[in-house]
Amino acid sequence: MSANADAIGIPVSELETPALVLDLDVYRRNLKRMADFIIRDYGLAWRPHMKGQKAPQLALEAVKAGACGVTCATLYEAEAMVAAGVKSVLLANQLAGARKQARLARLAKKATGLMTATDSLEHATQLNAAALAAKTVIAVLVEVDAGMNRCGIAPGEPAAQLAMQISEMPGLKFMGVMAWEGHTVPMEGDAKRVEIEASMKRLTDSADACEVEGLAVEIVSASGSGTFMHSAPTPGLTEVQAGGGAFCDLNYQKWGLENEFALTVLTRVVSRPTLTRIVVDGGFKTMSVQHGAPRPAGVGATKCVSLNAEHGVIELEAPDAGHQVGETVTWIPGYTDSTVCLHDEICVCRKGVLEAVWAVPGRTGRR
Repeated sequence: MSANADAIGIPVSELETPALVLDLDVYRRNLKRMADFIIRDYGLAWRPHMKGQKAPQLALEAVKAGACGVTCATLYEAEAMVAAGVKSVLLANQLAGARKQARLARLAKKATGLMTATDSLEHATQLNAAALAAKTVIAVLVEVDAGMNRCGIAPGEPAAQLAMQISEMPGLKFMGVMAWEGHTVPMEGDAKRVEIEASMKRLTDSADACEVEGLAVEIVSASGSGTFMHSAPTPGLTEVQAGGGAFCDLNYQKWGLENEFALTVLTRVVSRPTLTRIVVDGGFKTMSVQHGAPRPAGVGATKCVSLNAEHGVIELEAPDAGHQVGETVTWIPGYTDSTVCLHDEICVCRKGVLEAVWAVPGRTGRR
């Protein structure tokens, strides 16, 4: 059920709350800023990650801005993007389980621009079997561990050997290599730049090792919104996956991104017990505290903020008679990736007016 879908054209201040609000004009400016940097300045393809944005309409906006396609974290996301008409989708994850791999094979059969990731012979063999059973071919990237110590095969020769084995499987098509240098995101200054460069070298060395074995490497893919400004100059990289920065949030700004805040959470004041306390109708079931708390905008200096399940409590530094019961308070998310998945829909606004309401598919973690 949607609280706001039947209210197109109303002012943002009249939305039922709590509401996830996207300023579409700001979002488009952020897309342009990222596209200009990645595509125009460095000549790379841009494949923004949609794990935090979710809505297929946002993927189509990115494609209009110049993206070659999108990256997804889950099969459900990939299915939603393909259904919306996105032509090129990278499922940058290892899918396990026969039923899920069969779904992937069915999707690959109807979506020729679909790719997925693998990092082991065992996993690749399973994907190959699923592809053969569906009488299709699944395009794959070998995921390389560039230093994050999560998924990924060791860089260099191990990656090349896996790529060689994949090239001999009739149900798979080797397309290239990918990595995620996520361990560098919280680093700062020269230390961050140096480690990103080292991570990218591990990836590009792996691509070179594949080519030494006679394999064509079409794609060398990496980088998120907290790292792409350092990784984009890397020789040998072909595409960037940065996506969440198109929303921007307190963490992305802390991590060096200079985009505007396009996504906010609108709440309404439900109680003013004292002149220094504002209580709103949105708590941790509305705004994530992953990577840091959200920040209320326009309420003056705050002493502290606390989130309960359905309440947000703002303690002010000084007494303030404003923000009476029924008025709205806008919050800037600490981390949009983990805030979007708390909502069923995004209220899309322009110039302070509700223009559309977009569903958030797969928000509960369906994979």
